[in-house]
Amino acid sequence: MNDQAVTELVQLGLTRYEARAYLALIGRDDGTPAEIARIGHIPRPRTYDVLASLAERGFVAPVTDSRGVRYRAKPPDQVFESLLAVRRRDLDLLTSRSRDLASELQARFLDGQGRGEPLDYVEVLRDPAHTVQRINRLWKDAKEEILAMVGPPYLAPPSSEEATLPTQPRIRGLYARALLDEPEFVRLLEAYARLGEDIRICEDVPLKLTIVDRRSVAFNLPDPVQDSSAVTTIVVHHRNLATTLGIAFETLWNQAEQFPRETT
Repeated sequence: MNDQAVTELVQLGLTRYEARAYLALIGRDDGTPAEIARIGHIPRPRTYDVLASLAERGFVAPVTDSRGVRYRAKPPDQVFESLLAVRRRDLDLLTSRSRDLASELQARFLDGQGRGEPLDYVEVLRDPAHTVQRINRLWKDAKEEILAMVGPPYLAPPSSEEATLPTQPRIRGLYARALLDEPEFVRLLEAYARLGEDIRICEDVPLKLTIVDRRSVAFNLPDPVQDSSAVTTIVVHHRNLATTLGIAFETLWNQAEQFPRETT
C-alpha cells in the first residue's frame, strides 16, 4: 500500500479507509469486501460502510454476479475530475460566504470605531507597589511639567542619597507641613531642591495629587469605610480634569511658603 498516495487522497477529501479501499481496487479487476479489507488493512466490519460511501461518491461501482457482490474501481481520471469539481464547488461557496461575512463584519467594525469603553481613560490602582511603579512611569513620561501635592503618608520614599528626578520637565511640589516633622524627609526635600524641584510648604494638602503635562492626573482616595491606610489611586487621562485640578494647585501654591526658606 502506497502511504504517500493514501495521504494525497485524504488531502483531496477521502477518509483514510476510503483511500485505502480505492487503492486496493485499482490494482485489480474487482474485489469482494473481504479481499478489499485484507489488502487495504481495513477492519472488516467497516469495509461495507466504506465501500458504500465510495460507491455513492462515484469512486467504485458494485458488480453482482454468481460469486456475490463485488466492487470495481472507476478510472482515476474520471473520479479525480469529479472530486475536484466537488472541491471547487465547496471552495466557491466558501469564497462567497467569506465575502458576505467580511462585508457584514466590516460594517459592524466601522460602526464600532470610536466607541471604546466609557471609562477606558481611567485606571484604578489598589496595590501600593503597583501604584508607586505607575506614578514613577507617569513622571518618567512627562515632557513639560509635573505638579505634585504631597502629604502623609508618603509611599516608599527614597533616601536623600538615592533621590533622583526627571531632567526634562519643570517640577513643582507642594508638601504638607507635617512632613517636615521627619528629619529624613527634610533631607529628602533638600535633595530634591538641589536637583531642581521647586518646592513649597503649605499647612495641609486636601488631596495627594500628581498632574503631568496638564493632561494626566493621579490622585489618592482614602477609603471612607476602612482605616485610613486603605487607599485607592485613580489615574485619569483627561485634559479638562487636569486643567481644573491645576487651578486648585495654583491657588494653594500661591498661598504656600518657599522651601528651603530664603536667607537674607
